[in-house]
Amino acid sequence: MQLNDKWQGLCWPMMDFLRCVTAALIYFAISITAVAKYSDGASKAAGVFGFFATIVFAIDFYLIFNDVAKFLKQGDSTDENTADKAEEENSDSDSD
Repeated sequence: MQLNDKWQGLCWPMMDFLRCVTAALIYFAISITAVAKYSDGASKAAGVFGFFATIVFAIDFYLIFNDVAKFLKQGDSTDENTADKAEEENSDSDSD
């Protein structure tokens, strides 16, 4: 669908990060409910798979967080470099 081209105002890495955090929290809450409230084998198996999904989503949002942090640091350094270059261009070092 190429939504990233249609909606360029969104920070897509941050949206992916929030999706992973939300999914991990929801899976964790549902897994605890399934294990604590019901005592049959299917509910316990669902709880175990839910905890496994929580771990997978937690690893995913950790990796995405590292990518977003690198992206934001890179954006800050390019802004600083651009400001430094503009300052150097505007300074008059030839004057005596």
